[in-house]
Amino acid sequence: MNWESQKAQAMPVWRAWRKPPQWMIWLLWLALPLSALEYRQNWDHLPARMATHFDANWQPNGYTTRDGAFDTGLGIMAALLLLFTVLVFVARALNPVMSWAMLLVFYVATGFVWYGNHSLIKFNLNPPPAHSELVGPHSPALRDSRRDVATYVPTERFS
Repeated sequence: MNWESQKAQAMPVWRAWRKPPQWMIWLLWLALPLSALEYRQNWDHLPARMATHFDANWQPNGYTTRDGAFDTGLGIMAALLLLFTVLVFVARALNPVMSWAMLLVFYVATGFVWYGNHSLIKFNLNPPPAHSELVGPHSPALRDSRRDVATYVPTERFS
């Protein structure tokens, strides 16, 4: 068997995988029912008021209802999946090789959105104890304010 015949036999495999198969594109959509299933399994244990936004110290500073968290989380995911699906099918038709890279990026982005929903559920099932500087034995409200006032005493005179 010469080189040309081997090359001719290998060509159909390359052409078959030149563009992503449709099942790999539709597999992206599996993240949506997985997130919905996670919400469903934990629905009775989630608080009525869920933390959905956090500050730089990971302290919750934005809240919504369970229904609001569910609708927002799955709505964002559904909108992104719709956009990703259309874009990959367009890229698959126009530039098949490029559609592999796009599909990879979209899988990573979908994973981040899924992980965000998962993390919100996990956080709200086991919230950390509330911490505030205004509560407790070392509260500024309980301190003697006269003792904490700093006074400025100049050490040298300026002319």
